[in-house]
Amino acid sequence: MVLKGGDKGFGIPLNAPLYPFNTSISKILYSQVKVGIVLASIDGKSVEPLLPEGVDLAMEMAAFWVSEYGISNVGRYREAIVAIPVRTSGVDLAYYIPYIYVTNDAAMAGGREILGAPKKIGDVKLWVDDYGIVHGTLNRGGDLMKLMIHISNKLSPEQLDSFSNLMPRKENVITFPLLSVRTLPPLPDGTPGIAQLILWYARFTLLPKEYPELWIGTAALELHGTPNDPLNEITVTQIISGFYMEGNMELGVTRKLRDWILEWK
Repeated sequence: MVLKGGDKGFGIPLNAPLYPFNTSISKILYSQVKVGIVLASIDGKSVEPLLPEGVDLAMEMAAFWVSEYGISNVGRYREAIVAIPVRTSGVDLAYYIPYIYVTNDAAMAGGREILGAPKKIGDVKLWVDDYGIVHGTLNRGGDLMKLMIHISNKLSPEQLDSFSNLMPRKENVITFPLLSVRTLPPLPDGTPGIAQLILWYARFTLLPKEYPELWIGTAALELHGTPNDPLNEITVTQIISGFYMEGNMELGVTRKLRDWILEWK
């Protein structure tokens, strides 16, 4: 206990944290989730500087994700993610996240403090137009990402198995292993800080189970940048495919993989 009157969570302020206490020690749960994903080939050299020491590209690809969460224990919000398939000691495949944006402060604080997900507040939108095209947009001081997916064919979960190296599936559940770096900064008086490589996961349950909302189609993607958010430095060489899906989701921590000591410079 830190506060004389008792702590109500691990996030500050300890008497009135942004996210629930049980979120820190268990899972973040979501329902009424809608997601648009574009898979693309990339120039590996363009993302190599973004990766932590000891983490290497597993393949020259990236996933660009825009989602809407109807209900969760960190509120209702939307999210945009850039995820890069990587490998590291003891982990054959995970998605490292160099960029992630959300639309509420609870999701931002919980993601940064628990998982190390480098969340920032951004203007994220997801919708399906009258022509059957999924639109996902991200703006933060300027346009950063736009994706479009023509949801032309409905898939069964079994048909996802051709992408099993990227989206491991068991029945109607897809599990995405994820990697992030969380930090406690150093102080100028010489007090060291710490950085930790955290392995976590997003487990997506496709719904309804008998005939889930899982679609595939052709896709388009635009990346732009600002001095604070240089997404345009990722070089996309080819669009592979687009997916749209609906269901429930949970996030949770798997384990810490390694530490770094941070020193004031």
